[in-house]
Amino acid sequence: MSQFVDLARNLLALEINTVLKTGISAEKMPLAGDALIDLAQEYYVFLCEALEVFGSRETAILAPWAGQISDSFHWGMAPFVPPSDAARPDRYDPFFLSRDLPGNDPARGTTLKVFDDLREVASWLREMTDRTLDAARQPGATADVVSAAAMIDRDTLPILMRIQRNSDQINDVLRRRGLDTVSYLRGMDEEVRRMPALKTADVVTIRKAWDVGTELVVMQSTIQIDGDVVTRLLKGRDTAGNSVVIGVHKDAVDVSFRYWSFLIDALGRFAGKAVNTLVGDTG
Repeated sequence: MSQFVDLARNLLALEINTVLKTGISAEKMPLAGDALIDLAQEYYVFLCEALEVFGSRETAILAPWAGQISDSFHWGMAPFVPPSDAARPDRYDPFFLSRDLPGNDPARGTTLKVFDDLREVASWLREMTDRTLDAARQPGATADVVSAAAMIDRDTLPILMRIQRNSDQINDVLRRRGLDTVSYLRGMDEEVRRMPALKTADVVTIRKAWDVGTELVVMQSTIQIDGDVVTRLLKGRDTAGNSVVIGVHKDAVDVSFRYWSFLIDALGRFAGKAVNTLVGDTG
């Protein structure tokens, strides 16, 4: 019954995202454990690439100007060697950049700790990005800071926020289902990778994170069961040159809405009064 209630609650709102992707594999989501490995690896690669603005991936040495900015706040984890004058050297982890992809190395599976680290590095990167862009706008900004700010892709900020949020949600799932000590590896026992302890809502959480990954969401529409509709369009995409993307999104909304309406109707006929109560109809 609880899984049925989860399904009904997930149908209270419809969300349609249109993303930009450089390559499409067109594969279905694998076993939940494999999906977590895929996601951790994608997040890790994305973060490593974003870090190049602030220091060297090869040496894990932070640029001097970046070290000063990093020392101006005290949250997140900096994946570099701590500067000699760092106020809190404990928040630096230079080994983050030298490890194999999580889930490939038997000594480093995909775990709750991996997602904790990904969240902390994403948190540090978000703050570093914001503060670097702000510093570059100030009178007297050094050439190094201005040059670094010019290298920053501003579209990374919402993706960093997504990595933080999704890592928290995934770790919440792992903790609630007693899976916080399991280390997921490629090729391990299929039943373990199937994660049978997961509930329907847990799989939905993992699926959405896996589906979107680190892609750029350019359009999003949300339709509530009470009729409210919100459509968001990424700034800069509201031009005639993006008419194809806008048209694709509109078609996706139309198809999704028809299918969603069918599911709501079927669920209502199947559950009747129970579903009406769930969605707030007490008449």
